[in-house]
This record gives sequence, C-alpha cells and structure tokens, in this order.
Amino acid sequence: MKKGKSTDGLMRHIRNSHGIDINGTTEKQDLLNMGYYHGYKASRYIKRSSNLQNYHTFQEVKAIYDFDIEVKTIFYPLLMRIETSLKNRLIDFLVKNNESDLESIYQKKLNDYEAKSVGSKDFKKYLNKKLELRNKIDSTIAYNYSKAHPCIQHFFHSSKPLPLWAYFEVTTMGEFGNFISCMDVSYRIQFTEILNMHHTGFNQNGRMLENIIFSLTGLRNATMHNSMIFDCRFNNRNFSSQFIRFLESATGIKPIDFESIVDFLVLLIFLMKIQYTTKTELKRIVSNFDKKREHLYLSIPMHAYSEILGTDARRKIAGLQTYIAIG
Repeated sequence: MKKGKSTDGLMRHIRNSHGIDINGTTEKQDLLNMGYYHGYKASRYIKRSSNLQNYHTFQEVKAIYDFDIEVKTIFYPLLMRIETSLKNRLIDFLVKNNESDLESIYQKKLNDYEAKSVGSKDFKKYLNKKLELRNKIDSTIAYNYSKAHPCIQHFFHSSKPLPLWAYFEVTTMGEFGNFISCMDVSYRIQFTEILNMHHTGFNQNGRMLENIIFSLTGLRNATMHNSMIFDCRFNNRNFSSQFIRFLESATGIKPIDFESIVDFLVLLIFLMKIQYTTKTELKRIVSNFDKKREHLYLSIPMHAYSEILGTDARRKIAGLQTYIAIG
C-alpha cells in the first residue's frame, strides 16, 4: 500500500506540485491545525473541486480557511437562535388553547392534502408527504428513545402523550420544514402573519416559511459539521423565486441569488430582525462580518475574492446596515 506522507513531505508536495510557497515551523503548524485534506485542499477551490485557484502562497490559502471558520463562528449562534425561536413560536401558535400533544396536532392540523381534489396528483403528493412525515416522526422518536433521551423516555415511561415541544426538542431543521409543509394552508398563512412575513403577492399558498427553512438547512448542516461554507458549496440552489423576490422586497437588497455567503447573511439578519433582535446587536453582527470580508479582500487575489463574494458584497452590506436602521 502507498505510504502516507509526513507533514514535511506534504509541504514539499505543496511546493513542488501546487506551486505554493510554504515554509517554516509556523506554516507547518498552521497546516497541521487546518489539516491537509479538510482544510488546505478544500480551501484551494471555489464551489467545485475542478475550479482550483492559482494561489502562490500558503498564507492566501490560510486566509480562505480562516475566513470560513470566522463566518461559521458568526453564523452558528444565529442559526441556533433562529431555529429555536421559530420552533417555540410555532409551538405557541399551535397549542395555545388547544391540545398540545403531537398526535392530536398531526391528525388535526397537518392535513394540507385535504385542500386538493380527492385522488388528484396534488392530493396524492401531499398525502404521501404527510405519511412520509409520520414515518420520520416515528423513527426520530424511536432513535432518541433508544439513546435514552430523558425527555422522550419520561413521557413514554409515564404513559403520557408526547407533547409537541418534546418532539421539536429532537427533530432536525429539515424535518421541521416538512412539518410546516404538511400544515393546513390556513395555519401556514396565520403563522407567517404572526411572524410579520406574510405577503399576499409572495405568500399566497403560505409556503414562505418552509422555503426559508429549507434554504437554511444546508447552511445549518455544513456549519454544524464544520464543512466549508465560504463559497456556498453546500447550496442545493433550489430556491423559490417568490421567496427570493420577497426577501429582496423586504430588505431592499438585490439581486439575491444565494450564490454568495453574503446573501445568506441577508437572510439571517432578516430573520433576526423579525424576531425583535435589537438594532445594536444586528449592526454588531454585520460589522463583524464586514471586518472578516475586508480582511479576505486584502489577503487573496481579486479574481478569487470576486468569485467567492461577488463584486457587490460591499454594496449589499451597506444595504443591510440601512435595512437594520429603518423600521
């Protein structure tokens, strides 16, 4: 079998095969810290592994890696707060003065298919979606019970119905999006009205929120698992045009296409703002991101910077500051 290279050997390989200058103890430690495969190789390309960049120094590659880590550090708490806040608000909406157990809500409020003609293509599609959600709910609960999750075990051992909040405690963001997708259209619209994101021109079917959740799922998973996010390689590019137009209209920032991580910052700030985050905190978040962006701008070739963040990153960030200041 082929023997693995030492770190010194990898540095020689980087110099001789990649044409990248890397030398000395400090850069050796930096390479060990980021990892050759996880950090160095993943930072050399943009979006696709075939799109290798012509960097000349190891410090240029490290600047990409550092920017990625810094953006994840900014985004991680925002994603957790947004997910938790949306779940808590939906719990409050669905259970207030109503039955609060998961089974009752599943049977009575997740019947979007009933708005379609019986037996039609859409009827079968959305009924099947509800049935698939049932399977996912059961497997999620079974998995967490087998892992001795205290909340799940408590309700089963007490022979009590599992409340919605306990299920949301263990469900994934993607599963949460599917849950909302199965809700009756009237509930979806009422809930987006509560969140101040309903718009008769962009949210006629009430699917705005699930589109937002699905658009964030890839970012959340990549951030949670420390995968690269700086170039949006996690992006499945399956965004609703209505959702994009709504976000452009709400923030005054365009064009938004989610090809740049700046567009995901716009979405996160929008969601934080409608959850009544203070202007001071929102400005701090954007300012922190902008400092990292500016450092990247000064650290790598312009063609690579433009391919990563686009040519309008500064303009969009200025637009975010204006959006935060108003309202």
